[in-house]
Amino acid sequence: MISRNHEVVKTTTPIHKMLLDEIDQVNPFRTRREFFEEACRYYLQTLKRKLVYQQLEEACRESADEDILENADWDRTTLEGWK
Repeated sequence: MISRNHEVVKTTTPIHKMLLDEIDQVNPFRTRREFFEEACRYYLQTLKRKLVYQQLEEACRESADEDILENADWDRTTLEGWK
């Protein structure tokens, strides 16, 4: 639920009638507005999670590259005593 401290802004957005009819058939909320607000929150959460995973993937990739370089140095050093 939205707290009462948040400003509400009225918008007008064209939407395909077929999509609106489908929403009306399955809308579990009292109003379309509630449906659209919840749908937007869910989608935004999905986009944010995707962005975090992309950032994590990039960080892991960079870390893996650093690890490979670091391991190559250690391997030479470690093997020197075993020859």
